Amino acid sequence: MLPTGMGQRFDEIQVLRFVAATGVVVAHAVDLTTARLGLETVLAGGTLEDFGAAGVDLFFVISGFIIATTTRGQTGLRAAGDFLRRRFMRVAPFYWLLSLPILIGMARGGTLTADVAAASFLFWPFSGLEMTFPALGAGWTLCFEMLFYAGFGLAMAGGGRAGWALVVGAVAGVVAGLVVATPVLRFVGSPLVLEFLIGVGIARWGRGLPRAAALAAVGLGLVGFGLSLGFGYGEIDGEAALNQPLVGLARVVIWGLPAGLVVLGLAARARTESEPGQVRRGLIFMGDASYAVYLVHVLVIRVLGRVFEAGAALPGNAVVVLTIGASLAAGAAVHVGVERPLLRWLSFRGRVATRPLDPLKSG
Repeated sequence: MLPTGMGQRFDEIQVLRFVAATGVVVAHAVDLTTARLGLETVLAGGTLEDFGAAGVDLFFVISGFIIATTTRGQTGLRAAGDFLRRRFMRVAPFYWLLSLPILIGMARGGTLTADVAAASFLFWPFSGLEMTFPALGAGWTLCFEMLFYAGFGLAMAGGGRAGWALVVGAVAGVVAGLVVATPVLRFVGSPLVLEFLIGVGIARWGRGLPRAAALAAVGLGLVGFGLSLGFGYGEIDGEAALNQPLVGLARVVIWGLPAGLVVLGLAARARTESEPGQVRRGLIFMGDASYAVYLVHVLVIRVLGRVFEAGAALPGNAVVVLTIGASLAAGAAVHVGVERPLLRWLSFRGRVATRPLDPLKSG
């Protein structure tokens, strides 16, 4: 569950994180089945094939909403420093731990470059005009997470005026990135940054909607996603959205705005009543585990890909279902057996907040 510190919970937002994570897993499971194994599946060949990548946009909006909600009223250098420390320790150690097997393999094979190391360890993915993906490829979204945390921390340190200045600066960076091609603007001025700001705006002004308005917002968001399924979404699901600013801006419009409407509607459903039922608790748990699912599913797909290539023959649809199930199960197991103990240890060592509030991603 997502506590606000004011006795409220956003159970629906937490469940939405699980939905978004599952969408990302589905997209990559289909990619494994078709692109790597050359098998057929009912999800391939149409707009459903990569639609799960929209889970990234959901998570960016959710991230902005969660961070702005849980830090409400916290300003000053001390609060900003504590926020940045907690966010870094929450995201980086677990991510680096899961990246180790791939990093070691790349180092042994002589393919670990300085660019990949910078993207993996320093969260800086642009040394040129095209993104360099981290060793654990899904970590590209964590680069944007860290960028958002850095900007938000500066806003906390400077107070309200600094926050507005950074918002204006972020928008100006996006505009500049549309006309000037530099590695810095490819990252700092990426249109995807706007999706975090949508979430921040929801936290600031979107709370307390009447029930009818909240339902309408969710409905409009789903219609927006449905339109992209019906009419297509071009190249926004792939690397073009990262390397070509206009395509990135199209992604914000086609997927980011519907994601914002869905989060806006669900954010109005803050709960203060008793604990949820068993089914809802299960879904909320999977929302808690979504960060682990997001990172671990990359490793699961690498392993299953080798197994299937070695001769474990299955129909394409069965490969998709097995990959999704294995990814969700592995993510839940790693969340309980690795992520939580690591967070408890870090909390003991440095008083790091252990609540799993970080969104996932992938593309």
